[in-house]
Amino acid sequence: MNKTHWIIAAIAAALMFLLGFLTGKAVYDRPITEKVERDTIVITDTIPQYFPQPVEVEKVRTEYKWLTRIQPVGKTDTLLMRDSVLVEVPIESKHYHANEYDAWVSGYVPSLDSIKVYKKTEYITERVTLSKPPNRFTIGLQGGYGYGFKSKQLEPYVGIGIGIRIF
Repeated sequence: MNKTHWIIAAIAAALMFLLGFLTGKAVYDRPITEKVERDTIVITDTIPQYFPQPVEVEKVRTEYKWLTRIQPVGKTDTLLMRDSVLVEVPIESKHYHANEYDAWVSGYVPSLDSIKVYKKTEYITERVTLSKPPNRFTIGLQGGYGYGFKSKQLEPYVGIGIGIRIF
């Protein structure tokens, strides 16, 4: 081989190296596609709370009511004495509080016997799928039949080559 063949081979090798570098860069610089699917489930829980204790008690006013008092006289229940008595009745307002509820009750001897709390819970499930598009360029071992520039005829070929995926 003379000097010009070595120069052509070196230039061809440099061009192949540059082409391989650009092909590799195109393969690894592909954009990443992201697919996000979200499911939301809302569940309402019922939590019964019996006989909660008041947080705050406030006396609103006092009312006076006449009540009839029936009292037995003597040892027998046959003779009854009726009498009216003025009774002081406090009117109260009670405040019941928790993270899930607020309740105010007022009236004669206010009390809250039970309360149901409806607490909403959301479950959000998120599925993220990351994917890259398929490689368009490939580098690999190739074999086939091709035209030989030196022999000027068709001959078998085995070597490393660059391919482009069409479909």
